[in-house]
Amino acid sequence: MYASHDLALASSMLVNHTGAVFCRPSLAGWLVAIGVSAPFAFAAKVEIQFDHATDFSRIHRYKWRTHPVFEKSPELPEIYATGIQLVLQAGNAQLMKQGFEPDDVSPDVYVTFYILTKGAKKLPTGDSGWYSAPTWTVTEVEPKITGMLVIDIVDAASSKLLWRAYCGEKIKDMNKRDKKITSLVNKALEQFPPN
Repeated sequence: MYASHDLALASSMLVNHTGAVFCRPSLAGWLVAIGVSAPFAFAAKVEIQFDHATDFSRIHRYKWRTHPVFEKSPELPEIYATGIQLVLQAGNAQLMKQGFEPDDVSPDVYVTFYILTKGAKKLPTGDSGWYSAPTWTVTEVEPKITGMLVIDIVDAASSKLLWRAYCGEKIKDMNKRDKKITSLVNKALEQFPPN
């Protein structure tokens, strides 16, 4: 289940293709819009949004930065430690493959991200119908994790959001977790900079 602190995100401003500024709904609003009954209906897909007025050709150096979601909820980096390391490794590899350089001193942009997951749970089940005595068992739902990764690229000088990727994936086999996360990060960052 999503904790309320996972959903507490501020709105972001983006510019559409006509140059008009629009307000991006908060993550909480976005999740409500896609429906709680069908979270991550976009599983294994990547949606990209970006500021069409930005000259992405000027971007050459980047620095990873902790996302405000993780800053506001210090327990989350511990919960998602493995996922965070996988995203950082895959992100560095993909960005450097595309010619971007990590730079901790004077980056052009900050790259930041957060992860949200929803996992399988054990559910009590029972049968107390008129035809039998009440019995209670525990049923374990098929173990899988549905997750969302949001990657933001922010102008280092102005703190303006330039590019965002919404990524979703279902992981049924934890032995394939690393490969799926790496693939998702690559799929997103291959689209940066936008054409």
